[in-house]
Amino acid sequence: MGLLALRGAELIEEGWGADAIAAELTRIRDQSGGFFTVDTFDNLLRSGRVGRGRAWLGTLLDVKPILEVGQDGRIIPLDRVRGREALLPRVLRHLEHRLTPRPTQFRIGIAHASDPEVAERLRSDILARFSPRDCLVSEVTSALGVHVGPGAWGIFYQIEDPAPTA
Repeated sequence: MGLLALRGAELIEEGWGADAIAAELTRIRDQSGGFFTVDTFDNLLRSGRVGRGRAWLGTLLDVKPILEVGQDGRIIPLDRVRGREALLPRVLRHLEHRLTPRPTQFRIGIAHASDPEVAERLRSDILARFSPRDCLVSEVTSALGVHVGPGAWGIFYQIEDPAPTA
């Protein structure tokens, strides 16, 4: 939402009208998305988002889920890896897939829960590999942090390329 708000503010400065801004932000939202992961299952278990058996097994096997935010806002399991070191390359592979063919105008947002080192590593890798218009980093809100727990992080991409003309 922060990336959309930023684009909306830019459109206001450019003199766009309210209806045109709403239509443009809807268009951008529909071609954008994101991935996130959690470091432990504790908070997902407490919030009821995952069952006790799955949390126990995931912890035992050191499974790190990769979750996607669907177009309707629902959380969708996308992939999983074993161990924290395998996580970043796999998420970047998913991002590469979503950004192929490479858009000309896009932004990346990185959100993290008390893990600025991982966020900075992600930011460096993304800037070198993808050259986005912006790569913004922020901590998750408290409301979201309660559900994902410390060590969680996500990458969100916003494609702003103009709609193809017929």
